[in-house]
Amino acid sequence: MSKTMNKILFSLSVFFLCVQLVSAQVDAERQALEDSGVALQEINSSFFSVSTNKTFHLIFPNEVKYFSIGDENVAGEKTDAYPCAIRLKSVVPSFEGLTNMSVVTADGQYYSYNISFAPELLETYLQVGKDYKQPPVIAVNDNQQSHLIFPDKVIYVDYGTTDVEVVKASGVDNIVAVRASAAFERQTNVTVVTQSGKFYTFNLKFAEKPSQLSFVVDPAANAANKRVALLDNKELNSVQRENLRKEINSRFQSLNKLYKDYAGIRFAITNIFIDKDILFFKFKLTNYSNIDYVPDFVRFYIQDSKIRKKTAIQQIEQTPLFFFDLPERVAAHETKSFTAAMNKFTIPDKKKLIIEMQELGGGRHFIYKLDNEPIISAEILNPGAKEKSLLPPKQVFY
Repeated sequence: MSKTMNKILFSLSVFFLCVQLVSAQVDAERQALEDSGVALQEINSSFFSVSTNKTFHLIFPNEVKYFSIGDENVAGEKTDAYPCAIRLKSVVPSFEGLTNMSVVTADGQYYSYNISFAPELLETYLQVGKDYKQPPVIAVNDNQQSHLIFPDKVIYVDYGTTDVEVVKASGVDNIVAVRASAAFERQTNVTVVTQSGKFYTFNLKFAEKPSQLSFVVDPAANAANKRVALLDNKELNSVQRENLRKEINSRFQSLNKLYKDYAGIRFAITNIFIDKDILFFKFKLTNYSNIDYVPDFVRFYIQDSKIRKKTAIQQIEQTPLFFFDLPERVAAHETKSFTAAMNKFTIPDKKKLIIEMQELGGGRHFIYKLDNEPIISAEILNPGAKEKSLLPPKQVFY
């Protein structure tokens, strides 16, 4: 009996010793954790839903550098044209429960979201720090095209489903054409971002007879261009050309040494401007003689600076897109200015731009050789727009 008691006492002693050792180890680990200063703080997650028939856009104040989605039920994509946004859609007809999403932006901010599925989205975008504004609803059908006219060049277009066909109008920078592929029941959406960074989104529904087919979007953003299509740079409309002509003619001469005198005529290059993809060369013809000067033609081409004997001359023609104020005649003791517009270009090494002007029925011809420096230093024709483009993108919802 005493031996049994001794075994029990020994076992109890070992047990209590183990308990003390484990307790001491736990206390040591707790103390080590406290000493390290490690603390965990939960990050609150925002909620939004996705669907299959509308695209959801998540918009941040800064460029998205990283994002991750918890499972494959939701597809996300960052677009180069609008790097501060992520477009999201469900890739399955439906899913239950929640998945999650993490985002890091260029300013070092971390964002956490929970995502659910909804057959019909009540909200189609979430802009960080901004309230939601309900997009307008536009009716479309399959035998008529609707047009959205924006105040600026369109750089990004997205549509929710293939129930609709959405394209940028050919040759026009700021018009989007929308048409139904066939009749559809559930609303979808179309989203557009313009060059100025503005974000627009619209819900689309099918209607047999839409009451309106053309819309000017955000007309107050650019009152001067209201209901005016912004054609591409090679195809400026008459209003745009007139605005450019007025702007060019309002500028003072900036080039004072690019001229040539011959037989009582001075041929001078007074300014070189750049506007998007168009170069503008402004010239001044001064007639100091008693005989009128009648221009026959003006020609532009690039060729080698020095032409060696027995070598074929290669001339790369630079065809003007259009002229402003090209004179038919420069009367005696009169001065006239004109401008030539061309697709932007630069001059390769060891070559020159040759500007040739000939007199009709006369011999007062000019050949002026221009190097690359004045061209690459061209004045920005619309510096206000250039400065504006450097500002952070703005989001305006309609």
